[in-house]
Amino acid sequence: MDELLGWCVVANVAATDLKHFSAGTKVWVLPPQWGDGGQDVVVVGRHRGSPGPVSQMVLPRVHLTNFRVRGVYQPAVQRQLTKPLKRRELRQWESREEAEKVVEWWARDAAIHAGVRRPLKRADFYYRLAQVLPGHVLQQWAVQDVMNPRLSFELGDVFRDQQEVDAVHELRELLDTIATAGVANWRNNELWPVVSTVAEKTQALLSR
Repeated sequence: MDELLGWCVVANVAATDLKHFSAGTKVWVLPPQWGDGGQDVVVVGRHRGSPGPVSQMVLPRVHLTNFRVRGVYQPAVQRQLTKPLKRRELRQWESREEAEKVVEWWARDAAIHAGVRRPLKRADFYYRLAQVLPGHVLQQWAVQDVMNPRLSFELGDVFRDQQEVDAVHELRELLDTIATAGVANWRNNELWPVVSTVAEKTQALLSR
């Protein structure tokens, strides 16, 4: 049996073809390198139309799907995974457990990203929903983002369907009602439990 050289996350290029990879291409994905949570990731894969060896490059993670953890047995793959990028040593997965934990997070993000033209805006909105309640350090900014008058409700842009749009409108109406009540009763407004319920419902819709 071939020697296990390490553990790595594996993914497939999503439906949209990329310059260097065709849709469905399998790539090996290294852990986050630059403190951005892995918004851009270093991958190793075979270029589109090329029967040649695998090579290393950087891709936006939004273009990847079907994340899972696999053992690395091919020396050619391992060499590319451990090759410095612009003379900088790359962080490797420390264990199978670390990779599996990150896969859960990335798989959730992939579900959120799918099916819209602005997947990163959709993901930002999703995470803002957990910050709209009083007491959260980012509440002010979260409420501003949710209430943003320039937020697009064109289907397929940020939101996939009318059910999602209706949930966001319901949340905005609640926040508007609380704002109308005035700052004196802002923090203790009786509608905040309802806001929490609607925000959770909206998150569930966005991550289907």
